[in-house]
Amino acid sequence: MKSESRLLLILAITLLIVLVMAINFMRPSVLSVAALIVCILVTVFVFRWIIKETASSKRTSSLHSKPALLNSSSKWPERPGDPDKLIDRLVSAVEDIINKNPENPESLHGATLHRELHRHLGNVIEESVGFQLGGQNKEVTILFSDLRGFSILSEGYAAREVVEMLNRYFSHMCEIIYRHGGTVDKFIGDSIMALFGAPVSRPNDIEQAVCCAAEMQIRMDAYNKENESLGLPKLYMGIGMNTGEVAAGKIGSDLHSEYTVIGNEVNLTSRIEAYTLRGQILFSEKTYSGVKDLVTVGDAIYVPVKGKREPVALYELLAIGEPYNLKVPEREARRSLRVKTEIPFKYQLIKGKVAHPTQYDGHIRNISADGMFADTVDEVEPYCNMIFKIDAKVLNIETEEIYGKVVKAIKGEDACEMHVEFTAINPEDRAAIKDLVKKTEPQNT
Repeated sequence: MKSESRLLLILAITLLIVLVMAINFMRPSVLSVAALIVCILVTVFVFRWIIKETASSKRTSSLHSKPALLNSSSKWPERPGDPDKLIDRLVSAVEDIINKNPENPESLHGATLHRELHRHLGNVIEESVGFQLGGQNKEVTILFSDLRGFSILSEGYAAREVVEMLNRYFSHMCEIIYRHGGTVDKFIGDSIMALFGAPVSRPNDIEQAVCCAAEMQIRMDAYNKENESLGLPKLYMGIGMNTGEVAAGKIGSDLHSEYTVIGNEVNLTSRIEAYTLRGQILFSEKTYSGVKDLVTVGDAIYVPVKGKREPVALYELLAIGEPYNLKVPEREARRSLRVKTEIPFKYQLIKGKVAHPTQYDGHIRNISADGMFADTVDEVEPYCNMIFKIDAKVLNIETEEIYGKVVKAIKGEDACEMHVEFTAINPEDRAAIKDLVKKTEPQNT
């Protein structure tokens, strides 16, 4: 080992010992802890550097030819490694902050230190990775996924079980998102917002986003088998997708911020997801146009969207062709057996996320554990959401509130017929309806 290498190693270890002793015998501060972290990183870097030097003298010579990251007046050891390596540059940024305040280390604590680190390290990341955190307009494909009725289903389980169930779900989905080049923007309860095209854009972002959505729905089968083995409920997911221009950048303050995207296209994606049924993937015209030669879709459906004058066309993804050959599973919950009934009920429409106070009357003509066919004298729009209870002696119970989405609505002369899919129902109420179906001659609808 060369003398320079030994010197660097000895210096790094000495600094580490001194700092550990200082923290043991003096009052710890944020600055001392930060210095300790920097010293540990320096030691790791030196070991890596020595190993590379021993392995190849030619590479060592090349490394020595690189310019030092800090000027010679710095109290920190010079590191001749590649300045484009992110860890080296982050360490140098921390050293720079400490060097600027040698006389008054107390000035760097709490919010002040956090703010300085945030600013300096953010600049390093921008330069190293090659995208601007400060903000830019980008065309991205946005994916929103949501578990249907998860809040109600989880009420009967302990908090530990709910968290574990969610974490397994997120692990499955994030693995698929990252494999297709997406970025998880955030978790919102049991929902996921993912981006394709930000912060890094790729030529096939839309194609990868659509394949990702299909694989996410396919993976739900394996996830539900895990749930079944653990005595947990089967869950269903809806996915909405949209492509468009957004404002992308670091949103927040120096004390807390995150890289995200904002704009009308994000809002539209959220509303598209709200229209999805269990196991369904819906995307906008713009997303469809980017993959129309690759995918098989259902007939276009036109839905009203807040902020849009005309109804928006949405397409359901059914399958993806060569070279992916993916088929979106058909969920049994959307085609389950129903039994004839004659049950009056009252319902309220949900606008936004609030139930409208007006109650409407209807009659349930047939029902399953996952949906029903009913009619009402009032006109109902397709894809609207409702909330209702069933008070029926034949069920031997009065149900809790059930949430449903109108899949189809047909206006007749005397009544409006509507097919409703349950989006959230208490497990006990679902079990009671299942028992009813088993005891009665069922029919397909």
